[in-house]
Amino acid sequence: MIKTFIIAEMAWSHTGSLERAIELLKAAKESGADAISIHITNMDTYMTRDYKCIAGQTLSNRKDEEEANVYDYLDQINLTNNEWLTFDKVARDISMKVVAMCNDIESFEFSKKMNIYKYVIAASSFYEYDFIKKIISYNPDVIIRTGGANLEEIDNIVDLVFLIDPKANINLLAGIQLYPTPIDQLHLASISLLKNRYKERNVHIGLADHVDGDNPYAPFLPVISLAYGAISLEKHITTDRKEKLEDYEAALGIDGFKVFVDYIRTAEKAIGADNLDYLINPQNEKYRLVLRKRLVAKEKIIEGTMLKKSMIDYKRNDLGLELEYLDTILGKKAKRNISIDEGLTHEDFE
Repeated sequence: MIKTFIIAEMAWSHTGSLERAIELLKAAKESGADAISIHITNMDTYMTRDYKCIAGQTLSNRKDEEEANVYDYLDQINLTNNEWLTFDKVARDISMKVVAMCNDIESFEFSKKMNIYKYVIAASSFYEYDFIKKIISYNPDVIIRTGGANLEEIDNIVDLVFLIDPKANINLLAGIQLYPTPIDQLHLASISLLKNRYKERNVHIGLADHVDGDNPYAPFLPVISLAYGAISLEKHITTDRKEKLEDYEAALGIDGFKVFVDYIRTAEKAIGADNLDYLINPQNEKYRLVLRKRLVAKEKIIEGTMLKKSMIDYKRNDLGLELEYLDTILGKKAKRNISIDEGLTHEDFE
């Protein structure tokens, strides 16, 4: 049975508070998640100061999309490098893996001071070849988010990673990253197509889920992806959805995230191993012994009588040979008197 790698994506939900970031870190650990995902950003090298995101809404707390200044807003809620180092120390202390999406090269260079388990390459950076080369050369075990990329771009980034390091390990996260993603846009069945597409390479498939955290099925629907071959699941986490902090749209609150993880772990047990070994396990054999019909006497059989097929019936019974052994006793003489419905065994005949 493969254990699903569960990532609690904090992103910007800390809203600039180190205390809140540590609260989410500890909550992710306590929920049973395997890692927490963070965004490290140097604002001056990440975006222009007059960026307004006119292509569409992506931030939670902007009231007027045309007038709001994204740079100023994110700059206000961005954690400092020293705060990230404090966060990293706590993560080390509680043995929690940290997954980092560095939004620029400067942030990546700084992240080397931290204990980063895996790096995330988002579709926004697919054409930043120097940036990608730096990441893969430093740590070839990477997560690639496909949201916002087309199939050709996904193929190209996979090829590029393996060109840089043929022994690289890729965790490809499927999923349209809308805020939030409508249920009918999950397309979970497509995960099996990605799995087959890259089956000859060291590429593992997962899901970055962005279903509305208020949807009653939000903790459960992503788990269906496991049946299609996903081995990792990423879901946003926030302290409390009622606070409507940054990135809350697709996030689960702390309690909801615990339910999410518990449901995944339960589903793993139900999905089990990808083999048919269960057909020969003790539990199945026990059921076999209970349900199988056995050979019993259809009529009273007198000692010395040669057994004929007409004398035998097939019924569920605690004693008696199973039906496949019929030919081993036909034509043999009874060694004792046998009553109606009594099970027939090899010991009863000579």
